[in-house]
Amino acid sequence: MKRRILTVVAMTALALGLQAQAKKEWKDRAEFDLYDGIVKETNPQARLASLEKWKSGYAQSDYADVRLKAYLITYQALNRHREAIDTASQILKNDPNDVAALTEIIGYVLTLMPQGNAALTAQHKADIDLGEKTARYVIANVDAIYAPDKKPEGTTAEQWAGAKPTMRNFSQFTIARLALTAKDTPKAETELTKTIEMDPTNAQASYMLAGILLAQQKTNPEKMPNAMYQYARAATYDGPGALDAATRKQVDAFLTKAYNTYHGSAQGLTELKAAAKASPTGNFAIKSTVDLAKEEEERRKKAAAENPMLAFWTEIKEGLTGDGSDTYWAAMKDAGLPGGHNGVNKFRAKIISLTPENNPKELLLAIEGDMPDVKLVMDEPLKGKMDAGLEIAFSGAAKEFSKSPYLVTFEASPEDIEGWTGKGPATAPAKPGAKKAPAKKKQ
Repeated sequence: MKRRILTVVAMTALALGLQAQAKKEWKDRAEFDLYDGIVKETNPQARLASLEKWKSGYAQSDYADVRLKAYLITYQALNRHREAIDTASQILKNDPNDVAALTEIIGYVLTLMPQGNAALTAQHKADIDLGEKTARYVIANVDAIYAPDKKPEGTTAEQWAGAKPTMRNFSQFTIARLALTAKDTPKAETELTKTIEMDPTNAQASYMLAGILLAQQKTNPEKMPNAMYQYARAATYDGPGALDAATRKQVDAFLTKAYNTYHGSAQGLTELKAAAKASPTGNFAIKSTVDLAKEEEERRKKAAAENPMLAFWTEIKEGLTGDGSDTYWAAMKDAGLPGGHNGVNKFRAKIISLTPENNPKELLLAIEGDMPDVKLVMDEPLKGKMDAGLEIAFSGAAKEFSKSPYLVTFEASPEDIEGWTGKGPATAPAKPGAKKAPAKKKQ
């Protein structure tokens, strides 16, 4: 972006045609010769020496404004931006719409800032103030600054018209970056948001905004979805103004890690990237692990209220199949369950199979779904039999479990069972040919 602006600056500056203007006169031939030599000089260091000679010999000159512009161009060529910005400030006092002077300040004021975490001096703060004021002036007056009649010689109308939005957008971005430099986070967040709205192609602004938002995770957790969105924008957008491919790859890797940490999984990440690539801003809902935990807790409470028995069984299953299953089982083994937990005294279950079918001592039951998740081992056989699919209620002592397939083994007594109808013979039928016991005589 800066290169595009500086191309215009270069064209504007090269109107170092510094032509003599009406109603202005040279003091003498020597002054004109100095000026003529400066215009023709291609070595900026030599040109600076000639400018110093012109200034010392002709401090009061009708062409002092021309000389200032020559100084500006020369300092720019020498990368001496401290002097260039000071010179630009002098130019703007007489011509507030001078494009070369405006662009020097906006384009290079950040180069004057300290590196790392060094404290800002009074001069730095003054430069930040100058940069912001200049940028805001450009935004407010961009039409006048780039009016058609202000077009420099050698610049096409198309180039001049195209420079206007570029300069306006860059000015807004400069305000945001200056706020960051001043460590004014709220202001930087506001100005970066304006930057993205003004220039949707500015992926660097999205990346910077994402970092500011992420840093507020503890104090403003509600900003995290937008932080993820802006990281996704920086990682996926590949049009004009995009980050380079290598940087996008790095941002994408960071986004994947941050998203998984925030959301607890990668679910929804693909959709987030697609939305961010299509638009620089969006209201994409992403639930945090905290949000999801709260929702799960609410779901548990509701389930416990609606079916406390099933809610307790689900809690047991999650405990036995989760990461801490060994610890959970150590606390559960040999315990009489449900044991009145949440008012639950019996588990209700559907019969899957009986062993043996008549007078069973083992029952495979399903509390949840149609697959067996309970084996009930009786210390005495139940009398008779019941058909598969019918329900009974039971309590018992937990003795064994397996994770896959999931199955919990309980020991119980017939008195621990409710709903057993015992249809069918209670005892085995007599074998053929067996003698019947003699009937007792009535006394």
